[in-house]
Amino acid sequence: MTTPRPWAYSAFRVEVRARRQLSPRFLRLTFGGPDLRHFAPWGADQRIKLFLPMADGSVPEFGLLDDPTPHPSEWYARWRALPEDARNVLRTYTPAAIRPEAREIDVDFFLHTPAGPASAWAIDATIGESLVLTGPDVRMGYTGYGLHWKPGDARRFLLVADETAYPAARNILATLPADADIDLLIEVDDAADEILSRSAPAGARVAVAQRGALEESGVERAARAWTARNGARAAKDPRFFAWIAGEAGSTTRIRRMLTGEAGIPKDRVAFLGYWRTGGALVD
Repeated sequence: MTTPRPWAYSAFRVEVRARRQLSPRFLRLTFGGPDLRHFAPWGADQRIKLFLPMADGSVPEFGLLDDPTPHPSEWYARWRALPEDARNVLRTYTPAAIRPEAREIDVDFFLHTPAGPASAWAIDATIGESLVLTGPDVRMGYTGYGLHWKPGDARRFLLVADETAYPAARNILATLPADADIDLLIEVDDAADEILSRSAPAGARVAVAQRGALEESGVERAARAWTARNGARAAKDPRFFAWIAGEAGSTTRIRRMLTGEAGIPKDRVAFLGYWRTGGALVD
């Protein structure tokens, strides 16, 4: 008899199986382990959470690995109650690839400068090193939890992404129909790390913006130009859908631009803040 599971995600024990440098600042780690046979590849921008090990390789005990995995209202409260120096780092990512049949997941780390906890861990991670991640469990059936990419019957798309959103945007591009009308706005700090445009299908209109040091980010300026050219038509098109992901302030302002200035209905604009200028968005 299957043990009832109290929520949509489960904890999975994994180990590092492979490392691959994709660009100067993108590092792909492949995680694997028998637990991943239950991992559910539900969506293109599916969020997972990595529980980075402590310096000695351990994971503090706060109920995460109970079976079934407790609801986060339980384990998170226990995690928060740990002394700060005994509390491991949590970070949210979107898998670059999910292969349940091989019991593997790829996660692309953008190596920030200066390195944050996740970047520092990934740089030093060795083959065989263990950690824990949480993600959707196929035993729960489809729930849609952790997904923002829900375009319905849309056929015209605007995708906006900085480096932190490249894996999700790449996954989304792979799902689009052959007749899709696509605008892709990409932000990058160093041109050597712009590895997303190669995933754009033939016919997609791609604009690459340098981040720069101005208050309005490069991708915001690109979105403003796109809105001036296309906003009014997109607002009238019931098969238009926009997906915006990256720095929290920038994504919020671009969404406001599309919905407020152009009048695109809010339910046709998905936006996700993956990080915030000055540090991580959330634990």
